[in-house]
Amino acid sequence: MNDNSKTLAKMKKAGKLARLAQRKNGPKSYKRGQGALLRVLLDNDGATQRELVAKLGMNRGALKDIIRKAERNGYVTIESAGKKLYKVTLTDEGKKLAQKHEAAQDKAAEKILSVLSAEERAQLDAINEKLIVGLKEAGIDGKRKGHKVHRKHKRHARH
Repeated sequence: MNDNSKTLAKMKKAGKLARLAQRKNGPKSYKRGQGALLRVLLDNDGATQRELVAKLGMNRGALKDIIRKAERNGYVTIESAGKKLYKVTLTDEGKKLAQKHEAAQDKAAEKILSVLSAEERAQLDAINEKLIVGLKEAGIDGKRKGHKVHRKHKRHARH
């Protein structure tokens, strides 16, 4: 293994350990599902389902299920915003829960990065940004291109 591979392996290990620490110390279900929906709505309250699909990077069917569940739990309301267009708004309870999760996420991140000085954090941010820009310029942006959604087709009974 050369030096570059060793550096990438260390980055991967640090990333994995940081995710594990956030799961242990932070809120549950904040990356996917209702937690992710509430997090996005904190900054984009009243977003349409189309906007939420783009922000969350999930298909409309999965998002609809999450929104319905959040509505049943009293976290969001769904309102018509025109023909075949709906907007999703946080309820007071949903906003409180989202803010609670956000505070827990911040606390977990602070705990993880507490081993670094402010100067080291700034250096880490600059290095990560440089890597992100370089990878995007190389055509690696993390978005799935040509990803097909597989649907279950109902079989018609033969007579």
